[in-house]
Amino acid sequence: MNDDDLKKLWRQQPLRAPALSPAQVISAMQNKTTQLRRTLLARDVRELLACVIVGVIFGIYFFINRAPIARLGALITVAGSIFIAWKILRARRTTPPAKPDATVVESLRAELHSVRTQSQLLRSVSWWYLLPLTVGTLVFVWGMPFNNLVFKVVFTLVTLALDVFVYRLNQRARSRQLLPVEAQLESLLRSAETGEPLDETHITNPRPIVLSMAAADQVKPVEFKVAFWQIAIYGVTGIVGIWFFLIIGLTVDNQGWKTKEQAVETFPQTLRAEEANRYSVAARKVVDLFNTGDYAAVQKLFGPSMSEALPLQKASEFFTGLATQFGNIEKFDGPIGRSGEWVLFRLHCQRGELTMRLALDANDTISGIIVRPAPSTSRNSVGLIPRIFSWQHLLWFVPFFLVGLLYSWLLQKLTERAVGISTLGVHLYKGLNVILWDEIKEVRTLRILNIRSLWLISESGEKTIMPWTSLERHSDLKAAVEGFAPADHPLHRYLSLLKRI
Repeated sequence: MNDDDLKKLWRQQPLRAPALSPAQVISAMQNKTTQLRRTLLARDVRELLACVIVGVIFGIYFFINRAPIARLGALITVAGSIFIAWKILRARRTTPPAKPDATVVESLRAELHSVRTQSQLLRSVSWWYLLPLTVGTLVFVWGMPFNNLVFKVVFTLVTLALDVFVYRLNQRARSRQLLPVEAQLESLLRSAETGEPLDETHITNPRPIVLSMAAADQVKPVEFKVAFWQIAIYGVTGIVGIWFFLIIGLTVDNQGWKTKEQAVETFPQTLRAEEANRYSVAARKVVDLFNTGDYAAVQKLFGPSMSEALPLQKASEFFTGLATQFGNIEKFDGPIGRSGEWVLFRLHCQRGELTMRLALDANDTISGIIVRPAPSTSRNSVGLIPRIFSWQHLLWFVPFFLVGLLYSWLLQKLTERAVGISTLGVHLYKGLNVILWDEIKEVRTLRILNIRSLWLISESGEKTIMPWTSLERHSDLKAAVEGFAPADHPLHRYLSLLKRI
């Protein structure tokens, strides 16, 4: 039988309403559940790989970041990734396929249990998948001292919007892919156990698979997969983006902004040895009490006029703000000079440098104190961009880029046979879903950045996404549509979107 005979056979539609026996329906459902398990395996591999990447990246942040709240967020994210991986693996371990020698009833029960478990996972995706990652990343971002308020607010809004999108996407997949299969398996299992006739509403969905199986000897769909470069645009960019933000965090928060060549304020006057000792003792008391968080004791070192100018509440708020932004004082230098009544010290903190000016009265109580960020050095004045793209950081770009390529390659392998074109119609999800040509009443485009997919819309308004410009071998795809689709089919109008090769 040649292609012309197949087209004639299709137009006559002898296979549109075959009498389906229970054996055919069960065989079709077994084929469908087998493909479903393969699709779920591909999804699980992607999710587990993503969990590993997220866990490693935020694990690195946990050990290199000194901001306590940010470290807590990184720890929550790592724990969330581990929990997500556990949920996925547990679902697979508790829903194994039936043994090869299992009866039809046992096989149907195993597949029904698997589909119900996956349906429950998607129904509760908000708490076991979205919530841990969202809480972790938001705590991490809000705990980073260098992020400004506008960035934090925008990041929060974008994250919440993405959560809503992912949740709705999962619920749509559950309602359109899993719930119908669950209802069909329940009907088949009930019929197999009791001998009751099959519910006609539950065997309508497997009909295209039965048609495809019945015509398998004559109908060989031309199959296409998503082009590697289309996946790599987003896969590599995503992994390299992780590298970029990791380097920014390291540059801003780590030793990259610190140097031994510290600039100091110059003071023309020097101190006598005993006066320097007086101020050093006072500075040591301030530093020790500050590091222990005993701000009330620091305030007690003030003289009467200073205590009046900076009472306990204001002093506590002031020192709390310094501790939150700069952390504990690891060491201090000085006295390094004097100007009038002020004596200068340099404070080396966990997250930056400060200068402290002290003034003491005759009773060695503090009559004045000024704490400010240390003036930047000429080396520190180097822009952020040269520091980000230093040769040490660029060395890390190579492995991240290669991981992006590997991740993209794995995604492409898992999306092989994304679309098939035959005389029957469009085969999607490795043949799991077959949409007959005359069931497609309308076609619309869905554009996401540079990629255009197609909405295949049925008479009832049901929509199914079909990859289009992202598919490889555009010339073969165009020839397949022209050779197999009916002449007046709306899919022909979108062939112009394909690149000419």
